[in-house]
Amino acid sequence: MNLAVMGRFTALSVIVALTLSGCARPDEPIEVDETPAVVEEETEVVEEIFREPLTGFPAEEGSVQGPAIMAKIDHQNRPYVNLHRADMVFQQLIPQNGTRYIAMWHSDVPEEVGYVRSFRPHDLYMATPVQGVLASTGMFALVVPFWEQTTDAGVTQYVWDYRNAEDRDLWATVNKDYSMANSVTFAAKAAQEINSGLAAPLQYFDYVDSLEETTAQVSGEPITEFITYFSESTTNDYMTAVWEWNAATGLFEKTFVNGEPVMSVDAPLADAAGGTQLSATNLVAISVEHDDFVGQPTARLLNGGGPAWVATGGKAIEVNWDGGAVGEKITLTTDDDEPVYLAPGKTWVMIFPGDASTARTANWGGPGEVFYQ
Repeated sequence: MNLAVMGRFTALSVIVALTLSGCARPDEPIEVDETPAVVEEETEVVEEIFREPLTGFPAEEGSVQGPAIMAKIDHQNRPYVNLHRADMVFQQLIPQNGTRYIAMWHSDVPEEVGYVRSFRPHDLYMATPVQGVLASTGMFALVVPFWEQTTDAGVTQYVWDYRNAEDRDLWATVNKDYSMANSVTFAAKAAQEINSGLAAPLQYFDYVDSLEETTAQVSGEPITEFITYFSESTTNDYMTAVWEWNAATGLFEKTFVNGEPVMSVDAPLADAAGGTQLSATNLVAISVEHDDFVGQPTARLLNGGGPAWVATGGKAIEVNWDGGAVGEKITLTTDDDEPVYLAPGKTWVMIFPGDASTARTANWGGPGEVFYQ
């Protein structure tokens, strides 16, 4: 055998030997790699939509600036001054057989608002989640501790009774009689400019862009009228909030008990027959136990909870509300513990006394209720 043939034979022998050495014998177990394959899961990224904090309309991040302006508004002294331009309104019980409002402006702040009235204990829980600026005409001594907590929680206070040289120009009266608090207006636009360094409010409620996706539309029942009674009286305009659904405008419109529209004007002393009817995209009514605090029916919102009703787009649904500590907003959830979604627009919140309320102040007729049809 020549050397070339021997070389090829030797190489072939090595290859065969290596091949055979890599094969297991039939009686030997075959080792199987049982390490599970790594499968990368695709996570859906839900992009949060930046919104106007009190109306829920989509907005560009960074475009929302300046504090909200809040004011205690009298129910009885009408026509209201620029209440129709408020983003959100809280309606609350007072002892004098009536209600008052904390109105909140941010997306559309008017020159002046009114007519402004006095601070109440439960204003603490309604105003502090929004922070910003709060205008009131004053308070009596036993309410001062509640007012001080509001300031401690980040609300900048302007009080008619405590005016000073720096803020006196923010206040005016219709008849310039500074002893008459029931005709006081507050310069909202100027106050926002003076406090432009304060942060914008955080988003208060949860919103979706499509009306069809709102909680009331998905699970509610059709209605034409939504009424909140703040007492057992059904005939008192100051204790009854009546809203009629207008399918043409897509809004709930506020009326008196007799069906006459409730109006708001652009400036004091404007023609009472003119103006703009109050309206809202979303209605929220909350049943809250009220206690009697120094003659004031005070809503037990702190760490409270209970039934609530929401109306949007001509439909209404019963849901639940929860309140946390001072500075925390009221949250709305369904019976399945899902968030309640509103439609972008103005929201009117009515806080009425529940069945277990202990408050029995003068001229107050007892617990209220919600009625819709």
